[in-house]
Amino acid sequence: YTDAAYIERLIRWVQAGTFLPLMRVHGYMSNTEPWNYGPDAQRIITDYINLRYKLMPYIYSEAAQVSLAGSTIMRPFVFDFPCDEEALKQDGSYMFGKSLLVSPFMESGVSEWKVYLPENQAGWYDWWSGEKVEGGRYVAAKADIGTIPVYVKGGSIVPTGPAKQHVAEKTDGPVVINVYPGADASFTLYEDEGDNYNYEKGQYSTITFTWNNTKRQLTIGQRQGSFKDMLKERKFNVRIVGTEGTQTVAYNGQEMTL
Repeated sequence: YTDAAYIERLIRWVQAGTFLPLMRVHGYMSNTEPWNYGPDAQRIITDYINLRYKLMPYIYSEAAQVSLAGSTIMRPFVFDFPCDEEALKQDGSYMFGKSLLVSPFMESGVSEWKVYLPENQAGWYDWWSGEKVEGGRYVAAKADIGTIPVYVKGGSIVPTGPAKQHVAEKTDGPVVINVYPGADASFTLYEDEGDNYNYEKGQYSTITFTWNNTKRQLTIGQRQGSFKDMLKERKFNVRIVGTEGTQTVAYNGQEMTL
């Protein structure tokens, strides 16, 4: 619990686990709670646990695509960039869902990490800073002890929610629809009861968000399907990355264009 090298390795594994289909810290005959490793480790690990929960609308929707459409969450570059020869040489980075590029590592004492961003006409956005960078090249990504390199593919929509203590916690905070412009984009937000198999009986809903990059318009499609205790009316905060502020919209299940 006081070994600096062990704690650094633990933090790097937690960061990697944040962007895996399953995130869990497991130990046998040990105390794996974050506070056992000191205040700095506790703060960083807590930040990534919160990030995992904020990403749940994105992760849960991508998981639904695995069940409903034969997709996969953890994607080697050959899936999305088959014509980029340099991308096919990468053995450490991958796509988490179709929008997030993640480059975990376990090297000690690192402050930046060499990351290849595949060719993408709409470029890439640094997840942490929002800075836009061109694809088809290597970049020196910030990678201090609190940071894992993550980039968002330009032409993406990534929904995020409020931090929770558990997935079933009811919160009033709206889902934020983060639009990363540069190309047309779409994302289907999937929701269900979250604690049973009723989705196998068709009890779930989907809302498709479509970004028209030329017109700079976001269309929120008509909600399809329903499930028990589904929110009939809700609010979305729409954020166009690279611009100031957000726009809050009230949505009642009918198509609307912003």
